[in-house]
Amino acid sequence: MQEVAKGYKQPIPLILGSHSALDAAAGARNYHLRRIIYTTPERANIYVQNPIVGRDKPIRDLPARVRDDIIVRSDPKDIDKAASWDQCILVLDNYKDILKYTDVMRDLECIQIPNRAFSVYVGGEACKKIEDDFDVPIIGTRSLLKIENREEVEENYYWYLEQAGIPHPEEFLFDVKNDQTGIRFKTAVERPLVLKVPHKSRRLERGFIFAANSADMEEKVESYIKTGIIDPKDLTVGRAEEYVPGVTANFNFFYSPVYAKEDWGELERYLMSAKGISRERARIWLANEFMSIDERREATHDGVIRMGAELQLKVNWAKTPYPRTFEVTAHLPISLRESLIRKIHPIADMFLEKTIEVDPPGMIGAYCIQTLITFKELHSGDPDFKWVKKVGHGLYDVPEGDILFDHVPKVQDVATRHGGGTNTHMGIGAQYSNAKYIRNMSMGDRIALEIVNARERRMLHEIVT
Repeated sequence: MQEVAKGYKQPIPLILGSHSALDAAAGARNYHLRRIIYTTPERANIYVQNPIVGRDKPIRDLPARVRDDIIVRSDPKDIDKAASWDQCILVLDNYKDILKYTDVMRDLECIQIPNRAFSVYVGGEACKKIEDDFDVPIIGTRSLLKIENREEVEENYYWYLEQAGIPHPEEFLFDVKNDQTGIRFKTAVERPLVLKVPHKSRRLERGFIFAANSADMEEKVESYIKTGIIDPKDLTVGRAEEYVPGVTANFNFFYSPVYAKEDWGELERYLMSAKGISRERARIWLANEFMSIDERREATHDGVIRMGAELQLKVNWAKTPYPRTFEVTAHLPISLRESLIRKIHPIADMFLEKTIEVDPPGMIGAYCIQTLITFKELHSGDPDFKWVKKVGHGLYDVPEGDILFDHVPKVQDVATRHGGGTNTHMGIGAQYSNAKYIRNMSMGDRIALEIVNARERRMLHEIVT
């Protein structure tokens, strides 16, 4: 795929029409790149009724601009690259049908922008179709897409977090009863915990069961099996972990192999001296760009917690058509207390460097680190204590000692592609990247900029796999 990309003169971003496609398309438009959005009849209207057109000037006559810029096709062979168009909406019967036309996509000089829908709808189990059959260059690392498939992949993102020494919720082990009527924890847990299992009907999502302690969890699991809320077979791939009380914050990063080859002047020299690292490593850190933060809003959970506590205790949701779920429904942009940013960069750098070490070339482009920012009593024997001391807690009103009260980011998920939460920045950009670039810079913009920079430097092969 890198050899294919070397031959591209005018690369076209190829975008699966779901998840974060509008942001990706707008970014491509903003950097004067043609783009193809492939979708299905059920979702085509999203892109038909939200046309991404124009260039730099504000649009006064939208229908006229749409007539000039957009074509709609149902057969990729009917896309004429020599014709005058800026965006093609390609309507396929099924997302995975794109696998039939990869030769056409290469002829058009396409580069796939991966999102979660691409991993799931085209990739199949453990993203195997993408790794083996999708012979179109991807901006990103195709072999890392599968690490989000927690139940199917042994070296999933939990494995990477553990290998990199990144704080994450503590796991509690349990056995599934032989008759599959419940679970039994190996050791009693006297702390709040959550069990994550595949959602019974929405198989691409996870369901969550909360409990006050392990005994409470064992009772709830048995009850949920009896009432048919969870499938007992899913317990074999379930994960029980500590419930971490904290602020949910998704940190969006972009790693640029192009910028990692650049001279960063005094900044890289400072890192080399202050941190005792090589020039190459300093440039990797500097090219690992912090873009934005978002939080998730989830149905029906968010609606439940808006009720008064006395009602929450009385309502039996099993008798309503509204199950208790954490189905991601919306995102909001948020900012982080500035002093805490010092703890986020090391996490992103540790994850990035571990991917480079384990699965070269490692993480490329957009990714998202999903965390819970909590406040914790840290003791000297606690791994989180050691991590905070290593990073440097940066507090100046705390005496030295074996106990420290401080914020700890606990990573609960890693998305190794364009994250859905960055939709909050479409059209307005993201606060941290806007400040860097002195312009609106959403994740879609940043992906497009990387393609343009790589094309101009004849480095397209460096940003694709």
